[in-house]
Amino acid sequence: MNTSRREWLRQSAFALAAAGIAADVFAGKEKKLLPADNMILLNSNENAYGPSPKARKAILDHYLSSNRYPDDLIPVLKKEIAKHWNIRPENILFGAGSSEILGLVSLHVSFTKGNVITAEPSYRVWNEQAEAFGLNFIRIPLNSERKLDLEKMKSSINAATRMVYICNPNNPTGTYIDDAVLRNFVNEVSKSVMVLADEAYTEFADLPSLADIAVNNPNVVVAKTFSKIYGLAGARIGYAIAHPDTINKLGRYQPWTDMGISTVTANAALASVADKAFVDECREKTKQTREMCYECFRQLSLEYVPSHTSFILFNISKLKGDFSGQMRARNIFVQYREHFGGKWCRVSMGTTEEMKAFCAALKSIST
Repeated sequence: MNTSRREWLRQSAFALAAAGIAADVFAGKEKKLLPADNMILLNSNENAYGPSPKARKAILDHYLSSNRYPDDLIPVLKKEIAKHWNIRPENILFGAGSSEILGLVSLHVSFTKGNVITAEPSYRVWNEQAEAFGLNFIRIPLNSERKLDLEKMKSSINAATRMVYICNPNNPTGTYIDDAVLRNFVNEVSKSVMVLADEAYTEFADLPSLADIAVNNPNVVVAKTFSKIYGLAGARIGYAIAHPDTINKLGRYQPWTDMGISTVTANAALASVADKAFVDECREKTKQTREMCYECFRQLSLEYVPSHTSFILFNISKLKGDFSGQMRARNIFVQYREHFGGKWCRVSMGTTEEMKAFCAALKSIST
């Protein structure tokens, strides 16, 4: 009797807590539980609007199922993603974010040591892991338009090349290669080496995927993620799209194939795939905040690279003092790197109010 009562009270407490959270989530207002102290995080390309309302509901509906493995849910999620891209479930492999997929492909091509062709600058988080596998990098500078120089990348391939990495749109520049040009490049290069196409930001640019090439070509892997426009960066879910033979090989490098994601995460992703209205809304809001920032940069005579993603790369070389420190003093967190012979900040797009605060802070620093 006492045990049953305690269990009832415990479950009631969970339900009330969930109801309280749900009330905030579905009250039609934006409520930020994190980060604390009104921090404005513009340094990691996270979606300031996500997860979507449907994904949030799925998380609340299924968090008590965290004691169960997601193996029954994996085929359901694969079926929905396959339908989304007009491919088959056997063309999909899940990982803890697309970063795991990049690591798996690096491992796959590293059994015969050699090099990887990549752009400079481009996404590097996975590079150290690839180097630990014995791969080295040939970095090809972007062209004068700050785009991938496909011709130089192609001409740099040699007998030791194991893979060509393409991030399109490119991180950190936000530029992209036209679909027809990229397809010709991938079809040609993949005759001799693996091509890894990172499509983390294609939804922001409304670009078509190379999925239709990958499913028929064992030498092409497309890496997709729920971290960006779907707003599930903290949930850690991404996936590979590839030929079934390639998927099977990559899956063998996982201790339990497809099972690096949680039950809650899988349900959130399942809800997100169906929420096309949220994707469209995020794309439009991001476009608006980019335009706001462009105007700010023009007013301050700061060079920037027009972007088709959720971030903008702009030149801060002429600004005096500790840029990151000055921004941090205003509770705004940004990052910068050395690019093109100077200092450049890649600022992620936050909400409209956050970007207004960013622009105001930038103006105060610049004067």
